[in-house]
Amino acid sequence: MNKIAVISDVHSNLEAFSAVLMTIKKLGIETIYSLGDTIGYGPNPVECVKLAVDNCSVRLMGNHEYSVRNPGEMAFNEYAEAAVNWTREQLEHADMLDEATDLGAALKRENTLFVHGSIKDPVSDYVKETDSDGYSNFDDIANTLEKDFTAFELCFVGHNHQPFLATGEGFLHPHDDVDEFYVKDQKLYVSVGSVGQPRDMDTRACFVTYDGEVVKYHRVPYPLDITAEKIINSPLPDILGKRLYIGR
Repeated sequence: MNKIAVISDVHSNLEAFSAVLMTIKKLGIETIYSLGDTIGYGPNPVECVKLAVDNCSVRLMGNHEYSVRNPGEMAFNEYAEAAVNWTREQLEHADMLDEATDLGAALKRENTLFVHGSIKDPVSDYVKETDSDGYSNFDDIANTLEKDFTAFELCFVGHNHQPFLATGEGFLHPHDDVDEFYVKDQKLYVSVGSVGQPRDMDTRACFVTYDGEVVKYHRVPYPLDITAEKIINSPLPDILGKRLYIGR
């Protein structure tokens, strides 16, 4: 297959999205799959949706698109809920609500599935290393890989904002010295990280490239001061800007 870029969780961060798109262009990659949550949290939902429409061959629904489209159906913390409501207002004012949120939940290409959440719930479920009590999710994920990955081998996911591979033998974490993983003929989740709100203590935007055999993680610096200042000077909760400085 031709090499593709897979992105997720832009979260209305125009500066991060622009930097990632520039990097993808420099890599000579023409096909971009977005796994959802282009909107939410950040200050530029309209601009980011326009960029996604213009640049992404595939756009899937994330939980923020779902919540903007279906008010009150998902539970959020107070900060995320405030961002969802504000984002809905911006998209309605720009007459872009349908364009931003009328999206499919999953896409299967050959032996690969693309979703925002997980195979259990493509929009809102999480693939996480630990559960809410801090215990490892390895056994559950290994069981899912063995029993449920039948019509496909790889599943690319976003939603958790953290880059890692979940395999039947454990979790693999990319870093600056090791960022390429051979995945052909293996069953695993590929968690692609977040473009606009990373949560792995690294403030740089994150995305992956995939050529049918190798997954490569990319980290891209961007002027997060600009994004954070926009958030703090908007009706959005200040914490959504401040958290960008710590990548959490």
